[in-house]
Amino acid sequence: MAASRYEKYVVRKPAVFGSGFEQEVPDKIDMKGRVDTGPLIWVSQKLIEGSAVGVESGVISGDIVVGGGGGGKLGPHIHEGFDEIFLFLGTNFEDIHDLGAEAEFWLGEGDELEKVEINSSACVYVPAGLAHFPIVWKNVKRPCIFFVVVCTGFEPGNYKQIPVSTEGRPQ
Repeated sequence: MAASRYEKYVVRKPAVFGSGFEQEVPDKIDMKGRVDTGPLIWVSQKLIEGSAVGVESGVISGDIVVGGGGGGKLGPHIHEGFDEIFLFLGTNFEDIHDLGAEAEFWLGEGDELEKVEINSSACVYVPAGLAHFPIVWKNVKRPCIFFVVVCTGFEPGNYKQIPVSTEGRPQ
């Protein structure tokens, strides 16, 4: 069978973040003992040349804090030049609204800091300039699927995260 002319638009192996925020495509993603997959990068300019968006996903299978910062890890931040879309999806195929977990998504900063509680499949739009994170996952009864759509070409040079205060946020 001849290769499809559109194969260049199909990503069969996601990338992961390596050192220095570089995207690496490992032969295998080691899931032993992990509570979550970490960010799997499905669309980026590295994976699909000329892409104007980025897509990440992850599987949440137990209670965890994502984006709490500390130890050089991803922490609360803003993006000045682009929006993001966060999708929280449950895996109960008899009830697509059932997230099977609770998530606290922290948005804003200072006097405008708020905890948004999510306990059903949901989508959160984060416009450019709105501080966000962490996401506190708790009471996880079954794995959840988590997607982030980055509304810009997804490369380290244009995916700048400007740190914001952690005051008032869980760590």
